[in-house]
Amino acid sequence: MFWNAPHKPMPAVFAIVSIFACQTALAASDILLGNIASTTNVTARDNCTNLVLGYTVYLEHVNRRGGVRGRKIKLVNKDDGVNPAKMIELTESLIADKDVIALVGFLNTPGIVEIGKRNLLVDNKIAMIAPIGAFNTTNFYPLRPGYNEEAEKLLHEALSTQKKRIGLVYFNQAFGPSVFKFAQETAKRIGANVVATAGFETAPDKIDANIAAAAETLSKANPDAVIMIIGGIGAYKFAKRFRETESGSAQLYTLSTADSFQFVKVAGLNNARGVVISQAMPYPKDNKLAVVREYQKLMKQYAPNQPPHFFSLEGFMGAKIAVEAIRRAGPNPTRAKVIAALNTMKNFDLGNFPVSYSAAQRTGSKRVDLTIIGKDGTLYR
Repeated sequence: MFWNAPHKPMPAVFAIVSIFACQTALAASDILLGNIASTTNVTARDNCTNLVLGYTVYLEHVNRRGGVRGRKIKLVNKDDGVNPAKMIELTESLIADKDVIALVGFLNTPGIVEIGKRNLLVDNKIAMIAPIGAFNTTNFYPLRPGYNEEAEKLLHEALSTQKKRIGLVYFNQAFGPSVFKFAQETAKRIGANVVATAGFETAPDKIDANIAAAAETLSKANPDAVIMIIGGIGAYKFAKRFRETESGSAQLYTLSTADSFQFVKVAGLNNARGVVISQAMPYPKDNKLAVVREYQKLMKQYAPNQPPHFFSLEGFMGAKIAVEAIRRAGPNPTRAKVIAALNTMKNFDLGNFPVSYSAAQRTGSKRVDLTIIGKDGTLYR
């Protein structure tokens, strides 16, 4: 199975939203879903833009068919710049809006962790559906496995393919530090030999120099594999710079935040080919899954010029969970009723893809797949 790389870059989020510009005005009866995902941060914008697109496509489909009991459901996206403090501030503003019935698709691991620590969801009796990461605590309803599970999968893959000397590199923002720590601990537990580590800051005026320094640090250790715990463009730039070092032939691995098309575009085909990418969502062209077939159909109908993407599929699936919870919440849904509805969604099938939620256990998918960028830039699995 393979996935041909798209031939055009993803537009800015305002261009996506303009697909449905004539329907964007909010009505008094609209039900709102609050979303925080940065469409401007350099390391997050491509994935966040696709995430918002997935929600937008599915909600538009539902609304054109009459919404839920005649009420339209709209996504309210706010941009935190992947800043944890800003995410807290924006979350509080969404919670203050009585029309926001649930929170969905948040992307910013430290910010989400802080939301949990502050009990913002429990204290305000509001659910968070399908955050980007696995957060199995009260009022969190995950869809995907976490970045920790992805990192562990990559470490096992490196070990099983006889990689004797492994390097770890991470970016010092979002999920980077926590997943890096987990990867170090996991490597020790499973017997993977980590010979070098490096981290880098992501300030726009310093990121390129910091990446170069991190690449040189790892190169000096002569690794035969490097696992990149880096989001978005940082991963592409690191791969390009590392390939220029004396150890540049090492096998590269990275997380599902990487987009194969952008990888090839930024790093260059020669630097991107052979990179293994873990995937927390189904393959967007896997026609064996009913949810993927539905996603493909509605993307062609509502966003025909946009290529398939793991993050737009994730947004689409998150929207399906949210809409089902609102339906189950009855004719006068409230935040508390949505939580109660989610807690009844045991073995809910999104389309050959089950999730299971109850008051005691909230379990999304635990499946992590591996894909590889081929010699022509195509993503294979």
